[in-house]
Amino acid sequence: MKLFIKRTLVLATAMAVSAPVLATNGMFMIGYSAKSVGMGGVAMAFPQDSMVSAVNPAGVGEIGTRADAEATLFLPHAEAELGGINDTSRANEYLLPGMGLTMQLDNETSFNFSMVGAGGGGSHYKQNFYDIAASPPSGTGNAHTADLGVDLMIMQMNPTMSQKISANNTLGATLVLSIARFKAFGLGNFTKFTSSGTDESLTDRGVEYSRGMGMRFGWLGKLPDMGLTFGAAATSKIYMTKFQNYSELFAEHGDMDTPANLGAGFALKITPKAKIAMDIIRTYYSKVRSVANTGPNLPGDPSGLFPVSRAENGLGENGGLGFGWHDQTVYKLGVNYEYNSKWTYRAGWNYGKSPIDEGHDIAFNIVAPATTQNHATFGTTYKLDKQTEVNFAYMHAFGFQQSGPTYIGNSGTIKMSQNSFGLGVGFFF
Repeated sequence: MKLFIKRTLVLATAMAVSAPVLATNGMFMIGYSAKSVGMGGVAMAFPQDSMVSAVNPAGVGEIGTRADAEATLFLPHAEAELGGINDTSRANEYLLPGMGLTMQLDNETSFNFSMVGAGGGGSHYKQNFYDIAASPPSGTGNAHTADLGVDLMIMQMNPTMSQKISANNTLGATLVLSIARFKAFGLGNFTKFTSSGTDESLTDRGVEYSRGMGMRFGWLGKLPDMGLTFGAAATSKIYMTKFQNYSELFAEHGDMDTPANLGAGFALKITPKAKIAMDIIRTYYSKVRSVANTGPNLPGDPSGLFPVSRAENGLGENGGLGFGWHDQTVYKLGVNYEYNSKWTYRAGWNYGKSPIDEGHDIAFNIVAPATTQNHATFGTTYKLDKQTEVNFAYMHAFGFQQSGPTYIGNSGTIKMSQNSFGLGVGFFF
């Protein structure tokens, strides 16, 4: 067991610093394990593995002693158009790690540690929409300028304790430790929005890391006679150190905190073999200025780009231009069917309205096109023996397109669809 834990931790850490995450519910993944993803991402009241601490720390007390290791092949497909220029993002293949270990210390107390790719976003276009749209090339065809894109990866480590306070009620708490990696390239056209009028802390500054922490608290309650389980959890804002190399890109001089969320859910046993579960989660993007501040929204009217002054509203300032994301409510619904002692099947649906305001924030979101809304999922578990299982999940995020005016004066369009394949192994002790 010690060897397994050591090897898994080394592998997950190595993958964490080499692979970004392309999120599906705004800037977050729909779920953090194959079992959860197979059911549309539900986990609030239906704990199934050691990664549950990334959602509801109270669920740790329901899964005994076990270890999990997973990898997900994530395949996003992003397209964009601006000023008559079309391109498809080359950032379209990622391998994402996940791991967890839960130890039941006694009948009431459990300890857990998990590491998950919590969220992020990325894009890589060969056509630089901003440069070309601002200075259209002469002649025909799409002129090639410097590549354009961003890469944000957020990993979270979740040391967790859970405590049963009665036969049917469990509380849990997690110290959320986070590492974020970011780089941006090809954003030189945005110098017109900075206070300094330069790109020294705006773009093409290489990879930079940020660190931070927050808290997550959860509750799990049962009504055994009714076959009902309820769960609720709250995660604070994860306060991150600032990206100094990109202090004129993100509002508040390089600040990119991870937003807080609040969720609740239930699970119901409808037959001896079948259960349904549902989660509702609200994410508060409006509390993170670099995400929520609106972008330039008056096409063809440069004087309207900075309603007060560039010193107050320029990129990087407290009131600096941002992505204009609204708070998002996500609905997750899943079913779990134990076919026999070896096979379990899952299916689910996940919906979250795009947080992007297409009325005036299309331009900046070309590099972060988190438009997907509807997700269909399927999953299965095969038990090799009493101590080992193999888990699989597939997710398809249906393509969704948003269009609207941009500061350049043209209509812009962003579109994304996604597929993912997750494979994991669980060990019971």
